[in-house]
Amino acid sequence: MSDRIETSQTADSPQLLGSVMGSILGGIVGMVVCILALLLGWLCWIESAFLLQLFVGPVIGWFYRLFHGRRSKPAAYAVVAVCTVLACVLGMTAFALLSAGISPAQLTAEDWGQLWGIAWELLLLCAGLGLAGFFFARGKLLTYVDWEKAPWHIARSYAGGLLYNWLPEKLPDKIPPKSFAVCSRGLLKTCIIAEESHLRWKRPFQKDCIFSAGDIAGVVLGPSSGCNVIYGKNYRLLAKFAASMEHADLLFLWLLQRNISMDKAPIGWRLPEKSEAAKVKNPVSQQQFTLRLKPSARRTFIGIGCILLLFGLLFLLAVDFSPMTQAGRWVAGGLDLVAMGLGINSLRIGRLYKVEITGEQICAASRFGPAIKFSVREAASASRHIGWIVLYDKEWKPLVKLDPELENLKMLEEYLALYGIRL
Repeated sequence: MSDRIETSQTADSPQLLGSVMGSILGGIVGMVVCILALLLGWLCWIESAFLLQLFVGPVIGWFYRLFHGRRSKPAAYAVVAVCTVLACVLGMTAFALLSAGISPAQLTAEDWGQLWGIAWELLLLCAGLGLAGFFFARGKLLTYVDWEKAPWHIARSYAGGLLYNWLPEKLPDKIPPKSFAVCSRGLLKTCIIAEESHLRWKRPFQKDCIFSAGDIAGVVLGPSSGCNVIYGKNYRLLAKFAASMEHADLLFLWLLQRNISMDKAPIGWRLPEKSEAAKVKNPVSQQQFTLRLKPSARRTFIGIGCILLLFGLLFLLAVDFSPMTQAGRWVAGGLDLVAMGLGINSLRIGRLYKVEITGEQICAASRFGPAIKFSVREAASASRHIGWIVLYDKEWKPLVKLDPELENLKMLEEYLALYGIRL
């Protein structure tokens, strides 16, 4: 269930406010699903199946949102809490009956009284686990029912470590370029691409969200372990990002430049003065220089190459292939060839790797394959990955990957900055 609220609906529309019937139906369906899941876990003797009750509250809350329950905090909390307690207690009771092999029709009034006594003893424990799980994972439900404060709830939700969204005290004294990208540093690539007056929020396995500066109603700055939320009309989530993401400070400047209000922005945040903005130099088309790997990096690659080649030669001389099967010889020979190939490539990198700048043309040697040539005007943004410096084009496709162990990397940074690309 998405956190978004459609902007085409008014604040008092029935679709936006939800329904009481949806609340009851969502709670009952979620309760039935949780009881069946608890029984399956207990009957399969899953280790620590008792702790599955911690997930009952969040699951019922998900069904509450799925069936468009009433967007009222008291109603949502009451329905989800009652259904959570009933699901935990009834699930434990049903498991006790199934374990004893007793049908409910066989129970007398006295048996029901004894069973109720057992259930009452377990009530506090079962209800406590269920309600504890609901309390610690109520963020999604709270975002749904308290939709007018949804951006603030999302911003305060845990998103990373204590430094994940540590806001800077000051922003750079520069005008943000016309096009740049704010990128996450994780394996699953999430980024916000700024293109003139539009933003595009790219997420893995989800459709891009494209919106303009006019669609933005405000920005909520979250705590250091949360995130920053860009929201639109009816407090609809447009995008979220963290201060630790690459070029996040440029996005803050982009928002300030368009007079978009930011909740609790630091006092030191301001746009650069015109005199400071005038200091930006025009690109110089006659620049020409070459960047090579640092001596330490060259020695490292050459050393790795020599070790791999020596290992490959010693392997061929020392290993007796005659007792091996045909498949074994192919595997051993293939691994040896791979090691020697990597060794030769490491020697090539150590000796030949370089980046040549000639005016607006960049020629960069690749670690594998031929050199890559392109114009710097084709690049729109840059990003630092683990082990790489990546230049992207305007469609956010990689143009080239550069080794970060280059000599005089400051020259490359200044060169790219002349064309509005921040490294």
